Amino acid sequence: MNRALTADDFIDEAESAERAGAWPQAAALWKRALETCREEQEPCCREGQQRCEFEIQTDAELTSIAKRVLGIPTLETRGSDRLDFHEVGVQQVLAALRLAHQHGRRAVVR
Repeated sequence: MNRALTADDFIDEAESAERAGAWPQAAALWKRALETCREEQEPCCREGQQRCEFEIQTDAELTSIAKRVLGIPTLETRGSDRLDFHEVGVQQVLAALRLAHQHGRRAVVR
């Protein structure tokens, strides 16, 4: 007999997905947890969802920087040295790091 999943189940899975850096999956699990949680669990679930949304936005910004500055089309691992390793100049790295730093400073100000 299958039992219905509870908010605790979704919370456990969301935390596991976060530890793995699987932010979109974690965000979806936090959403499910919010739909099934008890009132006292709601702040934890909202905080988890917000944390994941922030990380998703950060990953999108970093991917954008990699594309624009470094000429790297994706930051996803593709399982091939030819696709996963890139030769870039130090000036490009410096420019990318400066943009990432600016993004981080803007995030702290919010």
